[in-house]
Amino acid sequence: MHNAFVPELFDFTPPDHSAQPISLLEILRQAYDSPILKPVMPYDPDALFSARIRDACKDGRPEEIRRLTALWFSADENEEHLERKTEELFWVATLLLAGSGKPGQKPRLDFFLMHILNAALFLPSLAKVIRKTESKVKLFRAFLPTMFFILIIRGRPRIDAELIMTYTRSPHPPGIPKLNPDASALGDLNDPDSVNPWPAIIASVIHAPETHIVKVIRALYYAAQKYGHTAPGDVPGALKGTKETHKGIAMVDGTVFVRAAGVAMDTLGWVTFGQKEGDWDRSALGWDDAWKGDD
Repeated sequence: MHNAFVPELFDFTPPDHSAQPISLLEILRQAYDSPILKPVMPYDPDALFSARIRDACKDGRPEEIRRLTALWFSADENEEHLERKTEELFWVATLLLAGSGKPGQKPRLDFFLMHILNAALFLPSLAKVIRKTESKVKLFRAFLPTMFFILIIRGRPRIDAELIMTYTRSPHPPGIPKLNPDASALGDLNDPDSVNPWPAIIASVIHAPETHIVKVIRALYYAAQKYGHTAPGDVPGALKGTKETHKGIAMVDGTVFVRAAGVAMDTLGWVTFGQKEGDWDRSALGWDDAWKGDD
């Protein structure tokens, strides 16, 4: 156990009965547009994590995060609502981790955003063992402000839906020799689009020396099994009426999880297949200055 993480972030007051919750992607749009949640300036590449936390607690940011959190909840939350919220968290956490890079530049995966995705995987299991619905709701009401606060102390990185959809939907390890299958084999085994990429991903990642990448792949594989069938435009909160909540989000579909897994493997290294071990990004990539020198 440890001390509460920034206690002023949390408010468990029951929501107004008249309030209708909105989607997490809509709330994320508000977080991006909020002048209160602007990143602390100037960018300091050497700032300690504790210093970023201290600085982000100023100028009304915790209060604004509490306001945004309340928009996600109603007074009559039930099990079905929480299952929907779990799905929304997987989409947003995946987009934040693998879709917050810069077009034309090498992908980076933020070490702290990664923890949002890895933590999301525990919500379904915890929800099963917590008996009271109101206690389950409290868990979600604690998770969301923590996620938004991490977003702010990483410089408020923006998701780029169009960018993440440019990553391959058929990731595969490097250096695989061409196969010579028997004529009876089904499909073209040398065509990545004809081969399920997950077995090779899992076979490689279980030997990764860096434990967080194992957890990332575990979370993405879970999400792919649950939500991988989602068609473009059907991501919860992608559209508000006919308008996109984020540019290009209507084209995102269930392949986003395997695309993210491929980027994660390429970044941390397919070590089982001879690729050198990579690392997470700790530059706080939401600040534009964190990318200077990579052009």
